[in-house]
Amino acid sequence: MKKFSLTLLVMMLFASVSFAQTQVKVALGINSSALYPDNANLKQSAAAGWQIGGSWLMGDKFYVEPGIYYSNFSANIQSTDTTMLDYTSKLDMFRIPVFVGYHILGNASDSFFNLRVFGGPTASFVTKVAETNTFKKDDFSKVLWGVDAGIGINVWWIFVDIGYEWGLNKVYNHSTYGTAKTRALWVNAGIRINM
Repeated sequence: MKKFSLTLLVMMLFASVSFAQTQVKVALGINSSALYPDNANLKQSAAAGWQIGGSWLMGDKFYVEPGIYYSNFSANIQSTDTTMLDYTSKLDMFRIPVFVGYHILGNASDSFFNLRVFGGPTASFVTKVAETNTFKKDDFSKVLWGVDAGIGINVWWIFVDIGYEWGLNKVYNHSTYGTAKTRALWVNAGIRINM
């Protein structure tokens, strides 16, 4: 019964947007991410990263937007005790968001200006970790789950999206330094192509 309900929901979603406006969005962006450790002897500071990829917007006033991005997240952690830890985590990943959004001003078919809000879950599949003598790839989760919220502006065929992501699971689990979750502010800019 659950499989049938899920299949029916997916079919209704695609049916509702199949005749609506669709756009392909190609983007390049930057991010600022930070680790939030549960170890009181560690302090964090944000570091810059980047992402490149695209998404597929389906709908007009209300829309669904799945995407895929290749991303690099970096964050710094330092110890405040005698362990003298000073580590910059660098994670490369395929980030797959699935956003639901609403055009506050205009809609997807408007060609000049509109304003959007959006949010939804994100799954990031880690492909590379900056290893040191302290942190190894096996200390890190293979998939990072998050939830995002943001705002977007379209001007003609150009768009800018600004979002914030809250990490839901542990980025790493280390025998000495405990665990940490991540948070990130990101900005994407690019072009949108009506289909």
